Amino acid sequence: MSVYGYIRLNTSVETPEGLGFKEQTQKINAWAEESKLEIKKIHRDKEPTSSSLDLPRLAKLTKQIDQGKVTVLVVVRLDRLTRSIRLYNHLLELLAVNNVRFVSLLEGIDTDKKSGKMVFNAMRIMGRWEAKAIPDRTREMIARKRKIGERVGHAPFGYIYQRRKLVPSDPEMQTVELIREKRLEEEMSYHRIAKLLNSRRILSKRGRRWYAETIKTVCENPLYGTPISQQKTISRSRK
Repeated sequence: MSVYGYIRLNTSVETPEGLGFKEQTQKINAWAEESKLEIKKIHRDKEPTSSSLDLPRLAKLTKQIDQGKVTVLVVVRLDRLTRSIRLYNHLLELLAVNNVRFVSLLEGIDTDKKSGKMVFNAMRIMGRWEAKAIPDRTREMIARKRKIGERVGHAPFGYIYQRRKLVPSDPEMQTVELIREKRLEEEMSYHRIAKLLNSRRILSKRGRRWYAETIKTVCENPLYGTPISQQKTISRSRK
């Protein structure tokens, strides 16, 4: 049986009481002694921030788990494993797939027991949900910022930033109106509209050629008004 421990220490904040390298090592060794198991290796990482992904010992441990070299993994507390949601979710799935017994001492989690297995499975479900929710929350935050005109990355076509606020750029907004007119009134395809703009040497935001996907963005992004697909649906329903 290959029993491994893992310890993580964040050097940017004060170490919680009882969670220094020495204390964590003692707790893991005490558990192993009580369980009549021999610790093969305790991996230790120091990181500059709680969200750091520069954890070489954890990376090595992850590789060992993936190679089937780890039978039991012991941590003193769940947040000593990692604070990165994506990495946390990946580790839980990796432990489950490789049938690794997982023990977190302070929470009393031990997947060798029925109650511990239930908690572990619940953690996996929550981890998946959280990992999937992050992109949605990020998109919502960006959309809110754009709605009130706050700066988010590069200004979209038709706009420029002035004092961190989005303001319309008249020459580009004329192109926006042309694109939406061709799509809505003449029902031109995205590809044909892109070809038309390129033939007129009208450049995109970064001085590049137009493509069907960038034309679609102008037609469907609420930033430029009601998406044209919605306008067509409303128009058909009124007939």
